[in-house]
Amino acid sequence: MNSRIITFYSYKGGTGRSMSLANTAWILASNGKRILVVDWDLEAPGLHRYFHPFLPDHELRSSPGVMDLVWEFATAAMDPATPDEPAWHERLAEIEPYAMSVEHPFPGQGTIDFVPAGRQDDLYSTLVTTFDWSNFYERLGGGGFIEALKRGMRERYDYVLIDSRTGLSDTAGICTVQLPDMLVNCFSLSTQAIDGAEAVAASVHRQRAGDQPRMFPVPMRVDDGEQDKLESSRDYARAKFGRYLSHVPDPDGYWGDVEVPYKPFYAYEEILATVGDRPRQQDTVLAATERIVAHLTDHEITRLVTDLDEPGRRALLERFQRVGPLASDRLTPDRRRQPSSRVFISYSYDSIDHFEAVRELWFLLRGHGINALLDRAPGQRQPDWRPWQREQLLAADTVVVVPSPAYRRQPTDDVKDLREAYRTRPRRFVRVVLPGGTHEDLPDFLRGEASARSAEVRALTAEGVEPLAELILRQVSAVRLSSSNLVTSRPTRNVRNTDPELVDAADALSYALIEEQHMEVRHRRLTDPYPLPLRWSLNPFLSADNGPMTSTSGDLLEETGDPFASLPSGRLVLVGPPGSGKTSAAILLTLRLLQNRTSLQPVPVLLPMASWDPTTQTLQDWIVDRLWVNHAVNRIGRGTAQRLVAEDLILPVLDGLDELPAPLRAAALEALRRSIPPDGMYVMTSRIAEYESSVLDTGRPPARTTVLTLEPLHSEDVIAHLARNRLPNDTRWEPISHSLLAQPSGPLARTLTQPLMLQLAVEIYRAPSAHPAELLRIPDEKSIHTHLLNALLPALYDPFPTSDRHDFSPFRARRWLTFLAAHLERQQTHELTWWEIHRFFAPGRMRLLLGWFCALLTAPGLVLVYLTSTPLDATFPDLRPTVAALTGAALATVMLTVVRSPSPRRALRVLDRRFYPSLTRLTRPVDPATTSPRASLRADRRATLLPPLLTGSGLAAVLTGVTVPSEGFAASVLAGLLTFVVTTLLLMGLSLRSSASGRYAVTVLWLALRGQLPWRLMSFLDDAHRRGVLRRTGAAYQFRHRLLQQVLAEQAKSGNP
Repeated sequence: MNSRIITFYSYKGGTGRSMSLANTAWILASNGKRILVVDWDLEAPGLHRYFHPFLPDHELRSSPGVMDLVWEFATAAMDPATPDEPAWHERLAEIEPYAMSVEHPFPGQGTIDFVPAGRQDDLYSTLVTTFDWSNFYERLGGGGFIEALKRGMRERYDYVLIDSRTGLSDTAGICTVQLPDMLVNCFSLSTQAIDGAEAVAASVHRQRAGDQPRMFPVPMRVDDGEQDKLESSRDYARAKFGRYLSHVPDPDGYWGDVEVPYKPFYAYEEILATVGDRPRQQDTVLAATERIVAHLTDHEITRLVTDLDEPGRRALLERFQRVGPLASDRLTPDRRRQPSSRVFISYSYDSIDHFEAVRELWFLLRGHGINALLDRAPGQRQPDWRPWQREQLLAADTVVVVPSPAYRRQPTDDVKDLREAYRTRPRRFVRVVLPGGTHEDLPDFLRGEASARSAEVRALTAEGVEPLAELILRQVSAVRLSSSNLVTSRPTRNVRNTDPELVDAADALSYALIEEQHMEVRHRRLTDPYPLPLRWSLNPFLSADNGPMTSTSGDLLEETGDPFASLPSGRLVLVGPPGSGKTSAAILLTLRLLQNRTSLQPVPVLLPMASWDPTTQTLQDWIVDRLWVNHAVNRIGRGTAQRLVAEDLILPVLDGLDELPAPLRAAALEALRRSIPPDGMYVMTSRIAEYESSVLDTGRPPARTTVLTLEPLHSEDVIAHLARNRLPNDTRWEPISHSLLAQPSGPLARTLTQPLMLQLAVEIYRAPSAHPAELLRIPDEKSIHTHLLNALLPALYDPFPTSDRHDFSPFRARRWLTFLAAHLERQQTHELTWWEIHRFFAPGRMRLLLGWFCALLTAPGLVLVYLTSTPLDATFPDLRPTVAALTGAALATVMLTVVRSPSPRRALRVLDRRFYPSLTRLTRPVDPATTSPRASLRADRRATLLPPLLTGSGLAAVLTGVTVPSEGFAASVLAGLLTFVVTTLLLMGLSLRSSASGRYAVTVLWLALRGQLPWRLMSFLDDAHRRGVLRRTGAAYQFRHRLLQQVLAEQAKSGNP
């Protein structure tokens, strides 16, 4: 069912509109629906009173709301520094920061989130009266902001219920015209009330002419004391509103259904009829509201779902009624200023009496101003209960453990998360013994532990619980002070060298890397208006020496500050299953660290670990090589790069421990432990299984390291992402969405909650002719993975390519990519660099190929010498044999002394240093700010070609000048040209022994002749990167994901590219 926005409106106050909305919300949530309730009655907010027993801030003293939301937008809109972009306001139109949960255990997935009108303090009335709604719409673009708010609410909730302003003051029709799909028009049966309500209905009808909301006129507070007057008023109301009920199948029956009777009981206090009335009773406010809900939901929901017995209902009802000042009202001002605590109460259901005692403890703690949350009762534990419980245990400031015999008997699996949370921060735990209980009923790991505090509640009264409340409040203050000190004193690298030249070099590298990371972020669409979340949670089992954290869960995309701010140390490992977004997280972390960096701080550099062999190369040497080859350090020189690493001015972001061969992973962790200084920081990513096995192989986890696990997406995230990535009226994804909701743990849901697989699915089925419903027919998760990976290339490459030379057919692209993938798998690496392309051939075969190409290069010069007569023949009678000898020597030198694997620009650096120091500037890349594969190839090609060309030109010029007086101009020029050609070709042939670009040209030419690679390989790789098949780090390419490389390599192995 699509999300619905329903406004409850009344022309006059006192009709019971807010109560009807609150009852409707409760009934919908009791049926497992996600409900958002918004109090838009800005002049007279009061909706919160119907939920006050269940709100952590029941007086709204510190809770922002609608007024804060619109003021924040207006302030940003008038700020000159706000980006002038079409969607700039999207981030401000998020409703979640202003919503608080109604803390009641609804069945299933049912929830109610409440957005108040605003913080109820002395400033509130000023905010309301001074807000300029005309300016909001006419100058600030408020209409677009409200539309963005509307979209956001739809994506997150099944029903949005809005309590509208009364009368004709609903400025610009926000609540009655712009927002709703349905309008519940509440009125009493007086003539004035009916006329006023009908006037508003007519106005809405005119303004929404092309998109009519469904109108539901509802008579409220119907008193049958004067039967004649009542019938007359009923007839008048039906005549007035009859025209708006064309969407109702039985208008006569409708009027009989929706009348809400007047009950004096509800006239004195704000009490929910879902609590005040017994279910299944006729002629009650609850029964009338159930019938209204049936009409609003097209009879999908017809009654309140509750498991409360009569004593339970009465106990809940007592919480609404005024029986004297609450315990929180008796608190002293000093107590009121205590920080809001987040307390989670952990218990096991032992008996009805024990459960009621635990629930009473929860209620009494909340009366003391403590934000306590009770673990779900057994009957309310849905499939998501365990991850929910784990999240609460890790996030709470204090965990209250209530022992009982059932608590002690819990199976090992049931206490695993409790034990994990305890080991994370044991001082958060408080053992609370209720009347009749004993510490002996605690699990073994909590019994007798000195780290956990204990308290005994002798009476379940406000006074009896007060010592426990004081203990919790003191503990919260201590925990937060400890966290604050931790953040301000967290380890940072001490820069030992403040040499201005070195600091300038670090800054130059940082600026270049920011641009590089920005390009990759944009290419991966990680900053789309609605990116997929990257949620994480603390993994205390894998973390080492882990102190208290200021946060134990979060979303990397929602965090904008220092990524290390909440860590006990500056060492972070991100783990997760395949396709969970680890590399995306590493890229975002690197960019955020670069943006937050100040001078004298280390420069974060993203380094794929696949190219490191820790058994043959130290971490420092490998980082220098990666900087030199992949990043823009040629401007500052290799020596400066070595100094940056030696002086700890590089913060390594190591991506992909799992991409190393298994025997090297433990060696890498040991090298990391030896190489990083005590105050050093780093980030590393890995698949979780590979990281665990590597830690076991080393026998100890890396010291002072915090490990965070990237969590899978929620089904709601997937459905929302699919909805945002389809065309209007495109219903192809609806079967998938229904399957995700019906089977949240099924193979399709497990697959699409992986960010990689969801992105693949969206790309593969983007075309209107594609049918995503075919995924429903694939039986298991592995088969869905294989199907999506196999279908990616045909979806990304046009089957009918244009004449554009950079347009490639799916068949050729797949053939070339499978060949590359198979090569990388054989080399046990994931980095594709142009200067390593020659490794397709064995060393001996490579020597033969280079010798053959050297012969092809030098042969034309030798032929010209033997066929051409020049004045040089008389001057140098042995010229021809000499040239032949030199050619043979060059050929032998290339074949016998070939460099195994030359690095880019190595020839340039040698020649620059020894022969052409003045030409360094000419042979640098055009733009040193960034290093791309194409730029580094061109730079090495210049380094290879320029010295032979300059040498040949110089020698030709000298010989021409020497022979002109005796031989004449024409003959001398011919001799000079011959000298230039022979010398240049000879030196170019000789350069093949150590030229990376020359070896690249030879390899690509030979493989292209055999059809295994394209002639213009670099253009093909750039195109694959643009299409999203490859990703790029500096001058190196990688397949978009390791799984894609493996699948393509398997196809090459099976002979089915």
